[in-house]
Amino acid sequence: MSMRRLLSLVCIVAALLAAACGSAPAREAASPSSTASGATPTPRPVQKLVFMAGFRPQANLPFVAAYLAAANGYFAEEGLDVDIRHASGQDEHLKLLLAKEVAFTTASGPQVLRRREDGLPVRAVALFGQRGDQGFVVRADAGIQTPADLRGRTVGFKAGIVTAEFHALLATAGLTVNDVRLQAVGFDPRIFIERGVEVFPVFLGNEPFAIRKAGVAIRTLDPAELGVPTLGLTYLAHADTVAADPDMVRRFLRATLRATQYAADHVDEAVTATLKYAPGADPAQQRALLETDLAAARRADGIGRSSQQQWDALEATLLKFGVLKTAGSASTAFTATIVDSLYDAQGRLR
Repeated sequence: MSMRRLLSLVCIVAALLAAACGSAPAREAASPSSTASGATPTPRPVQKLVFMAGFRPQANLPFVAAYLAAANGYFAEEGLDVDIRHASGQDEHLKLLLAKEVAFTTASGPQVLRRREDGLPVRAVALFGQRGDQGFVVRADAGIQTPADLRGRTVGFKAGIVTAEFHALLATAGLTVNDVRLQAVGFDPRIFIERGVEVFPVFLGNEPFAIRKAGVAIRTLDPAELGVPTLGLTYLAHADTVAADPDMVRRFLRATLRATQYAADHVDEAVTATLKYAPGADPAQQRALLETDLAAARRADGIGRSSQQQWDALEATLLKFGVLKTAGSASTAFTATIVDSLYDAQGRLR
């Protein structure tokens, strides 16, 4: 071998060694998820948890958000394996949440405040219903246009409870329950359809639809539209879960809030996803429920968020009408930091 050829080989080997040494630090600095290096991302361990809706399968928005987050793979993308269940009654969902057998459930704003007043270690981590889901219906031809027209009317109340919403509704017209005739009713709307009462309490998302379907023309009275502070459904978690694993809470919320946005843009698909959990349900009624919930959930800075002022106003109403006995529940009812962190300044999900 000539000296010239030997020197050429030495230079080539040296260049290769230099290239190898120069590239090693770059590979070491690359993130495991870096696509530039071609490295395979390190898979996130799958975290299993249970979401238990607080009622039977139906198109309430917090339920639909879980249905679609599972169906569209959003939970999987967040490294979550979510077992979706539904409460069978007797506060099963709350009992299992307190036992930490369920990670998330649903509860209305007033329910959250009552649980906190009772000293239960629960926190709402997202608020879907910016207004409450309870209202009242009257026949369209009953001559009842405003709360002032309720004077002297027969008003039904369910489960032995005259709600704070109804007390507050009357108060907007300077009335009290002494100005109406109260009558205990069950949950079957036939007593209203058959003219047993003139005013019937309803869940605004689905019961007005069912009454209209029965052929009765009605008008709804929504306390929120008359300035009464109300709040609807939340996602509820154990306080220990929020403190110990805020990252899991964040991932659950990101997946379900993505699904909420998807539901708003694909209502028919969201109803179809619901019917997989609620076979035999009326698709039209489920659509009406979902559209009502979507309308109640919208806010400029992002669905799921709330302010301390909202919770304080609700607490004041519940205190005024005897639902709560002591003040202070509102200050610990809602954990805002996690859901707030998921939105940018324009209210867009990050």
